[in-house]
Amino acid sequence: MRILFIDIDTLRPDHLFLYGYRRNTTPNLDALARDAMVFDNCFTSDSPCVPSRAAFTSQQFGTATGAIGNAGLAAQLPFSSGNGRPPKEVYLGGHLYRHGIRTTSFSCFPERHQAYWFVGNFREWAMPSLSLGDDQMASEVVDAASSWLEAHAAEENWFLHLHFWDPHTPYVVDPSWSEKAASTGPAPDWPSEELIAKHYAFGYGPHSAFDLYEDGGRWQVPLPGSPTPETMPAAVRNRQDFEMLINGYDGGIAYCDSEIGRLFDLLASLGHLEDTAVIVASDHGECFGENGIYGDHPLANEAVHHVPLIVRWPGLTTAASHSARHVEGLVYTLDLGPTLCELLGLPVPEVWSGTSFASALRGEDFAGRGYLVLSHGAYSSQRAVRTREHLYVATFDPGLYRVDPEQLYELSSPGGHLVDRFASASPGVLESLRATLFRWTWGVTAGLGSAGDPVMRRVYESPEDAFPVQPYVARLRATGRERLAAELLERRASWPDVERLVTS
Repeated sequence: MRILFIDIDTLRPDHLFLYGYRRNTTPNLDALARDAMVFDNCFTSDSPCVPSRAAFTSQQFGTATGAIGNAGLAAQLPFSSGNGRPPKEVYLGGHLYRHGIRTTSFSCFPERHQAYWFVGNFREWAMPSLSLGDDQMASEVVDAASSWLEAHAAEENWFLHLHFWDPHTPYVVDPSWSEKAASTGPAPDWPSEELIAKHYAFGYGPHSAFDLYEDGGRWQVPLPGSPTPETMPAAVRNRQDFEMLINGYDGGIAYCDSEIGRLFDLLASLGHLEDTAVIVASDHGECFGENGIYGDHPLANEAVHHVPLIVRWPGLTTAASHSARHVEGLVYTLDLGPTLCELLGLPVPEVWSGTSFASALRGEDFAGRGYLVLSHGAYSSQRAVRTREHLYVATFDPGLYRVDPEQLYELSSPGGHLVDRFASASPGVLESLRATLFRWTWGVTAGLGSAGDPVMRRVYESPEDAFPVQPYVARLRATGRERLAAELLERRASWPDVERLVTS
């Protein structure tokens, strides 16, 4: 089987036309989806960038591997699976190539994050760009992939991973793409002008409305300006700034989709578009006002963990009898590993945490998982339980963010955005979700409590990739926000013992 895996960084599903977005940002992915199954409720188990791809690489939760951050020891995968076997036997790509499938990747990710364990997934890996920077443009990825496909597309068994960076900040695509995306429809109605003004006046934290750019954590005063002033505002002060930010994001998506279309055209000219399986997914989403954050992914919330998943499998999803193209069941991105194994007739490594959803691709009844647990350990310490009806979030350490110890969102909230209903929540609902989180945490840490849970360890150990408190407090004071500095320090000093929810 020929498999093309399109990995689009920082992609929210609700910014794709095929997921109901009112802007037509993705005509090529829309065309692909007509012969694919589209998963409406796919989530990454761990965020942000490194934890998500570590989970996908190892097919295990961050609690099992310890990879829960973006730098230092918290960003490393173990060099063996714990029983002496080399990682290639349990890494997804390694498992595939041990069973005769050529695995290749064009991605800036290993270089950008010094995450060279990711290379263990592949027989071949290369940076798409020859420039010294670690960012890349979609055209560079497609150029590199085109050369590879011209040489290898006719081979029988390959897995080609292409990582597209364009929707990630900063938005460096030509401004014409932002204009093109904006011309296809209005920006989202939420957040309102009033809410943005509130975020700007009273919000704080990295990538909040006032502090949209942290300048590498150096927190300079005066504030740093926009790194790309033609596509991103200097701050989010009003709806005009918000729409500029959204236009930049959507422009990156539209440009990326255009280059993916060029890739599909090449596969068609080579005679192998129809017999190639195509999978589209992302490592995480992005906040655009959720929890007061704009253009970043620092929390275990819906905006960050909800990702698109599109799977077109020749002879399976392309069957004419498939009338329902959208799958509502809850799945993780790490469920892809067992799914590929089932479809390819391969054994599933015992240490993998995923569950196959191949039945959904066959058009059979598919309920999905009963719940998902989502973890973030880089810029805050949070764990969430996502069911079909609710998102419950427990915060063990808020980092530099204004979040509450517990949050509860009803997913049927009107208006297209989620509102925290914790204060008015039914005690029975809260108790059930807390119990679910306790059982899951206890189970995956093998009864070791907080000592065996890397997300909980982060509460007690200052991670190398977390923003330090004092420099940011100095920034707040230097910019006339003494009251916010005092609130942040008080919030951190008086944080309740939420650990008891999952360890006692």
